[in-house]
Amino acid sequence: MNRGRILESWRKKRSAGMPLRGGVDGPDFLVTSSAGVAGLMPLADANARSIQKTREQAAVAGGAPVVAGVCATDPLRMMETFLQEIKAAGAVGVQNSPSVGLIDGTFRRTLEDSRLGYGREVEMIGLAGKLDLVTVALAFSPEEARKMAEAGADAIVAHPGVAERKAKAIAEIAAAAREARKGILVLAYGAEADGVDGIQIE
Repeated sequence: MNRGRILESWRKKRSAGMPLRGGVDGPDFLVTSSAGVAGLMPLADANARSIQKTREQAAVAGGAPVVAGVCATDPLRMMETFLQEIKAAGAVGVQNSPSVGLIDGTFRRTLEDSRLGYGREVEMIGLAGKLDLVTVALAFSPEEARKMAEAGADAIVAHPGVAERKAKAIAEIAAAAREARKGILVLAYGAEADGVDGIQIE
């Protein structure tokens, strides 16, 4: 299964008015990652865990595309080499997960100043596309959605993070992604998608 075929099947499904769903149990694609803020904590190696989970999922995926979570801010990995490893493990795509997008305040500013911020995730998504991996990027704000779309992300997952007005935040992220690049696929993250209008793929 290659990137072109996967994206074509996703677009056909959306054109038919059907939802596109991904997660730990698919059905359109499986996601393997150490998601959430815990994946960024110094408790374990999120990328090593992602490789392991990708191998496990790819072995039993039954043809469903496996999208691997990548901690792009990992300072101990050469990203191009790691993306080749994740591809060899059976992933056909990647997602920037865990993501610093879930962090705010002083800690987030420190990460950004140390070049361990969201910009590294944007770079990883751009590099993954060049390596012919499907790129399903998490974006937590309209600005991040624009950056990911401009980097060439195939799909944006609008994640409202800790925003109080989740439906509005998702719609704004979706609009920014579409403004930056026509035809980009947009999905909404998790239960926050329920009842949200205006984020369907056109």
